[in-house]
Amino acid sequence: MKVTRETPDQLIIENNPIWLAVFISAFAMVFIAVGLFLMSTEFWMGVGFTVGGIFIGVVFNLAFTRRTQVIFDRPGNLIEMRRKSLLGYSKRSWELQHLSSADVQSSRSSNNTTTYRAVMIISGGMDAGTHPLTLVYSSGSGAQNASNAINRWLHAAG
Repeated sequence: MKVTRETPDQLIIENNPIWLAVFISAFAMVFIAVGLFLMSTEFWMGVGFTVGGIFIGVVFNLAFTRRTQVIFDRPGNLIEMRRKSLLGYSKRSWELQHLSSADVQSSRSSNNTTTYRAVMIISGGMDAGTHPLTLVYSSGSGAQNASNAINRWLHAAG
């Protein structure tokens, strides 16, 4: 997650996982290339590698590659979350007055790797609760940076 605009009136945080899409596609292309090479000697094994590579590329890009933009607009008293993926576009909004803070959720895998995601804590309205900014957890400091930016911007008005 990256802060792309921070003014007293507006905060914009984005997650644009272009490198993830590139790596997933490159990984899939290796399987496709191996499959095409194998087709000349072991046809069915080559077909299996090629179909597997296409499947990996398509499914993983659909599941994990999603651009997210969250706009916090003080004059409009609005939080708007926009998500765009290969499957389409979605938009969700909340009233800014109900945002109490931001936090970071963590997830630990079986090999003790910890990943994170930033969440908004909405304390009122019909959507009260915890709302993640991204659907997937990731490594690095992006979630903490986003949470810090939201809390800093939110308390600057106070």
